[in-house]
Amino acid sequence: MATKGSRLMLTMFTHSRCQLCVNAKEALAQVRQQVPFEIEEVDIKKPGNEQWFEEYKYDVPVIHANNEFLLWHRVNIPETVSKLQEILAKADATKDKSQ
Repeated sequence: MATKGSRLMLTMFTHSRCQLCVNAKEALAQVRQQVPFEIEEVDIKKPGNEQWFEEYKYDVPVIHANNEFLLWHRVNIPETVSKLQEILAKADATKDKSQ
């Protein structure tokens, strides 16, 4: 877990009729118990999100962490926790180098 104040922002690309997205949200709630993060949802079918619709129309849910691809389709809880911890560790190391 982060110790130096790094933050995680997850973006879930979804749409309203996506059962895999419902499952992913439930799994992410469990992940969040181990690794804190903020999350925003982007409905790829809403006006203004055409770019994301074209990119992910067959692949939702797709999740980005800090604007980088993290996973798609299914959330494996242990793997996702591990990946998020790695992202936080790298962010902390980058902060240390820049100070």
